[in-house]
Parts: sequence; structure tokens; C-alpha cells
Amino acid sequence: MKVVQNLLFPMSDKETQQATKADHVSASKTTRATKKKPTSTKKGKPKAKSAARTTKKSSSTKKKQQRPYPKVTIERALQVAIKIKELNGGNPWTPADIADAIEIGPRSPDFYYVTAASRDFGITTGTRDTATIELTDLGREIAYAPSKDAESAKKIEAFHSIDLFARVLKHYKGSVLPEMKYLGNTLTREFDLAEEHHQEFAQVFRDNCAYLGITAGDSEPAGETPLATTVVVGETTKTTKLKAFVIMPFVERNPDRAKGFFSEVLRSLVTPAGVNAGFTVETANRQGSDVIQSTIINDLLEADLVIADLTDHNPNVLFELGLRMAADRPVALIKAAGTGKVFDVDNMLRVFEYQPQLWTSTLESDTPKLAQHVSAAWENREKHPSYIKILRRAGDHDTAANESA
Repeated sequence: MKVVQNLLFPMSDKETQQATKADHVSASKTTRATKKKPTSTKKGKPKAKSAARTTKKSSSTKKKQQRPYPKVTIERALQVAIKIKELNGGNPWTPADIADAIEIGPRSPDFYYVTAASRDFGITTGTRDTATIELTDLGREIAYAPSKDAESAKKIEAFHSIDLFARVLKHYKGSVLPEMKYLGNTLTREFDLAEEHHQEFAQVFRDNCAYLGITAGDSEPAGETPLATTVVVGETTKTTKLKAFVIMPFVERNPDRAKGFFSEVLRSLVTPAGVNAGFTVETANRQGSDVIQSTIINDLLEADLVIADLTDHNPNVLFELGLRMAADRPVALIKAAGTGKVFDVDNMLRVFEYQPQLWTSTLESDTPKLAQHVSAAWENREKHPSYIKILRRAGDHDTAANESA
């Protein structure tokens, strides 16, 4: 702006000085802006930068997928219903009182997730942010169940009310999930679950199934024998292409074993040990069936190595082990510490004992030892006589002795 004195309305000396000062400031800003922005010889470049900024801004403002399943387990969510029953006679109760009863901050995110999970499982209505929380019909059937079996059935019904849980259970025909690499692919492709939720979903799904004792899917028509499927639970990064097939109990028959014990042994101990030994680890997803099917037999006989868990002397495991031994194929035997001996197997073949507590410290100790045991079973398969060869030699010796007599 140039300071031009209006002939009709002349400015005072003070106004002229202020206007002149404003001109200097404006000129100074223009000069700095000119120095800061050198002239580009390439047309369209400034527009490209603007487009890049727009794209970056739009991607950063993209909304995250809302979690399509409860963040906490049904076991924890049931605390809400239990406290309403025990401390308020089953009547609607304020969130603040419930929070105090389960010892969680009433305005904390943790309390919101617990109450939201209880709502999503269909156990209660309301959350941290409502005036009251009260039991639904399903919640009352669980809280006031007439028997343990009735209570268990209603809890499982609540689990199946979460669509994603039910669909994943049906897809895998059971609760055994594959290695995260393959599980993640399926969760993305088949269930449209964002990658950011994969690890959390897998953990919550497993914890729920372990608590409820769920091993079977529900995809088979009633009255038909469910088909067993083979699931890859761990894949080696080595180029050996060796496969280890795991046979172990799928249901805890021993009252001393917590629900989900064998699933945890498979996931936290056997699978990482087998992978570290250079094997892709597979197992059968039996869906809770005791029927030994052709799928299991074929995998049992064709695998490079079978890892057999003798814990609790499960009849199916012993039968399958007998088939494998009769085929004169290598096996690696394991059992939880405290398990009694099985026939002559313990005396004639090495059996690795793992600590059943499955603490982090015991797993850190047992996993590398088990990996060595698995490797040794494979590497020494030709060096040491197998169980069936030992028996045949003993039989030949007895026959020769009888003939000489």
C-alpha cells in the first residue's frame, strides 16, 4: 500500500506515520516470503505437494475399525451379573455400586469394557455410562442356574451370541486356531477383521473357549459324526519341509487339570519347541469327538515325526501311538511330570517330562529342552532301534531259544 494523501480528507501527521510504518512491515513480509519461496521452473510441482498433503491428511484421519467382539472374556464379564445377584438381590444397580463391588474405578476404561462385554454377551443391559445396569433373561438363567450343566449351557449360548466368535468356531470346526500368519490371512479375507485386532481377538477367543470347555465347532448337521481336520499350528522358517504331527488329549478328563490345559500345552510348549527343532507342527482338530477317523490315521502315519503326549494315559493317544509304532515310524514321547509309566514304553524309550504348571519360567526352561528332545528323536531315528524292532528282536530270540531247546 502506498501512502497517498487524500486531497479531500487530508491525514494528520500521526496517521501518516502509522500508514508509512504499515507499508514498511508489509514490504518486509513480502520480501521474506519471496526469499522463502524460490521460483520453480517445473510447472505443477506446488500442486503435487498440495495433493500429497491432502492424501496424507485424509489417510491420517481414517477411522479405525470398531471392535466387533468384546474386549474382555465372558468369565470377567460375568462378574457384573454375579455381584448384582449376590449384593443387590438381582435388582437393577448403579454402575458406581457395581464398580465398587468388583473393585474397578467407576469411570475407568477398564470398567467400561467389562460392562460393555456383559452387555454384548447378552448378560446385562446398560454400561458404565447408563443410570443403572440390570440382568437380562439370559443373565438371570446364568446367575440363578439350577445346575452346573444348565449354567454351562447358558454361558456357551452367550458366547455364541457374538457373531464373530460363532463364525470363527464354525470355520475352523473347533477351537484350535492355526498359526497367526494363516489365522491373520483368514481373519482379514473371510471375516473382514482389521489387522490391528488380530492378536487380541485370537487371545480372547482362546481364553473364552478354554474357560467354557469349548473344543467343537457347530457346523455339522445333528446326528452326523463331525469330521476331523488337520490344523497347522506352527510353521518353521527353515527349509527342511519336515512335518511333526501332535497327538495328545483334547479334553481334560482328569479333575486336577484346568480346562484348556492341553490347548495351552500345545500352544505354549509343544508348538514352539517343534518349530525350533525345524518342523512345521500340525494336529487334528477333533471337535471333541472320540472317533478316530481316517483323516487322523493318514496324518499319523505320513508325518515325518509324531509327538505323542502320554499325560493322563488317554486311550486314544495310546491307540494312535501303537499304530505309529507298528508302522515303525519315529516318535518323540512327552508327558507332564507326575504321570505314571505306560507299559514298557517308559523303560525302553526316552520320555521327556515337562512341568505342568506352564509358568513363564518353566516354559522358558522346558521349551529348548523339548526342542532338543524332538531333534534327537528325528536325528537318531536310524541309529537307535525303534520300539517295534526291539520287540521283534526279543521275539526272534525267544523263538531261537525254543527251537534250540
